Amino acid sequence: MQADNNNFILGTANFGQRYGISKKNKIKLYEIKKIIEYANKNKIKFFDTSRSYKNSEKILGKNKPKFSKIITKIPPMPDSIKSSNIERWFKKQVLLSSKKLNVKKFHAILLHKSEALLGKEGHKLYKVLIKLKKEKITKKIGVSIYNFDTLNKILKKFKIDVIQLPFNVFDQRLLYKKIRFHQSKPEIHIRSIFLQGLLLMSANKLPKKLRNFKKYWILWHKLLSENNMKPINACLNFILNCKNKFDYIVIGCEDVNQLKQIVSYKRKKNLKNFYNIRIKDKRFYSPFLLRR
Repeated sequence: MQADNNNFILGTANFGQRYGISKKNKIKLYEIKKIIEYANKNKIKFFDTSRSYKNSEKILGKNKPKFSKIITKIPPMPDSIKSSNIERWFKKQVLLSSKKLNVKKFHAILLHKSEALLGKEGHKLYKVLIKLKKEKITKKIGVSIYNFDTLNKILKKFKIDVIQLPFNVFDQRLLYKKIRFHQSKPEIHIRSIFLQGLLLMSANKLPKKLRNFKKYWILWHKLLSENNMKPINACLNFILNCKNKFDYIVIGCEDVNQLKQIVSYKRKKNLKNFYNIRIKDKRFYSPFLLRR
């Protein structure tokens, strides 16, 4: 199945900071403008950002297309916030994002730390999200997750509209972990399809803390050679073979040329052995390694 650019969400984590495990240089402003312009011309309307991405919201607010749809993530709430002040604190975060992004309404507001819904103030936090939706400040509410067990606990207690989760050739938990939808099925937004750019690297350039997983990168590049494919094309083809599992794809890029490669990727059927290189080692999914 060919991807429609309408299904792409442009991630902006590296617009205002060094991002990811490899901590590559942040993108220059002139390059960001070219990326946003190219995205606009190619009908990419959705942008994913967060208060946690330093200057990302501010940069996006000054350069975004007129009819763009913004998805933002609210950072973890400090432990020092009293129960009576949760709504005030949360709405302040939304207002700050609104001002920086120069928007009155959001397409979706997500919790960056979804575990908060399972804490003692979880129900109060959820009520604030519902209130923002009723006030039409956001069309949808949701969570960004890393742990699938946590997700199932959240779905058992709350009705949410959007789940953002990782999915790529190494992290195939979306295919093997059962997600229990107790109510209507929410939208699934997949992220980390290039594993924060690491799937585009050679095994010899991996950061030190991933050296124990070097053998997987060697196998990955062997499969790329066997299938005569470049990494970006292979990553996209792999996930699109599983299109029935998700609704939108969050994509990131380092420059406009990389975005062009993503948008113009070539469809290829009959990928060989790509499902056999998933990493089962639980250490690979620890927050220390994979959190933004």
